[in-house]
Amino acid sequence: MRTALISCLETLPDGKKCGFARLGGRTLLSWQVDLAHDLGCERFVCLTEAKHEAFDELRAQIEGFGGEFHTISGPMPLVSLLSADQELVVIADGLIADRELVSNLLEQQRGVLCLPDEVGIAAGFERIDAQHAWAGIFVARAQIAERLAEMPPDSDTVSLLLRLALQSGGKLIPMDTEVLQTGEWLLMRSGSDLEVRDRNLLDATIERVSWWEPTRAISRRLARSLAPDGLENGPLIAGVAGGLSLAGALTASYFANQAAGFALLGLTVFLWSCRDGLAQLKTRLRGSEPNSPMGLRDILLDIAIIAVFAWPFDASNLLQSLFLPLALIGKLRLGAKIWPDPYARVLNDRVLLSLSLLGATIFGQPHAIAGGLTLLIIALSLYFKRDSQLTRA
Repeated sequence: MRTALISCLETLPDGKKCGFARLGGRTLLSWQVDLAHDLGCERFVCLTEAKHEAFDELRAQIEGFGGEFHTISGPMPLVSLLSADQELVVIADGLIADRELVSNLLEQQRGVLCLPDEVGIAAGFERIDAQHAWAGIFVARAQIAERLAEMPPDSDTVSLLLRLALQSGGKLIPMDTEVLQTGEWLLMRSGSDLEVRDRNLLDATIERVSWWEPTRAISRRLARSLAPDGLENGPLIAGVAGGLSLAGALTASYFANQAAGFALLGLTVFLWSCRDGLAQLKTRLRGSEPNSPMGLRDILLDIAIIAVFAWPFDASNLLQSLFLPLALIGKLRLGAKIWPDPYARVLNDRVLLSLSLLGATIFGQPHAIAGGLTLLIIALSLYFKRDSQLTRA
């Protein structure tokens, strides 16, 4: 079993503890816990002088995946939490590191990550010999912690463990200095360091969407502008607002205001797309891929578009009322499978459809425009299908 030792002792110029600084909407300690969890750690020990209540969020995160969390204020309590058959993962206070890179280097082996001395020391890391500086993470046998009992209680626990790991024969694992230039590896000691890393992280994490899908492209850029502050409650707010907008669209249609119905449907699609962008960014920042809610929800939106278009329903000619909107939605879905990329993406954008029908309704020609769009999609689908058959031949 592996145990992780993280720290929350360093203080930033603004007086905030380094470990509690937020990166991508999460504390730096939370990122370090994920990093250690990737390395197989099941127990997490935080060296700190802060009150236990300050770690409720971190404790919930760790217990969420079945881990165990402890806080200590010095080296002595750590001895009782470890056994000789375990491995100890030590992460420097304020370290921001690329999770995938760390996993590749240390998931299957023990060792001390290091950088060339001049470059590493300039970046704030501790010198470990004449040629090297510690890169902020090492994995060693937990039995080295037994010697902490011989040390003064106010000793620098992390530095002591680093020396003990090296004295016990821990091998040095050199790292490419390029990671310091790209921002993948950073020892944070000022708020400006974090601001730069925060921007780079969010820019690298947000989904890239082509302008052939204008609604998704705009919503993803809006999600980026709202991050990180909007990531916590933003998905819920956008989702609920979208639901209310959908209810408003159906209500407007019921009272024979078809134009308002289409306008609110377009707003619904946009709000739910914003919700997806925020939720996806939030989930990716936690190191996983989000589940897409689009399947059933897209069907619901298409049903709503058909309902707004065909209302009021007349039982005597119900099929006639539903035929045109059903044909339009059906051809949009079929065309999205036949048309080549990137043209097919346009057919999936229901905001464009809602706005087109809104304009047609304002000018009193919804049926003519819907019929024209249906015929255009059919014609282009036949063209693209024929073109693909000729290409294969």
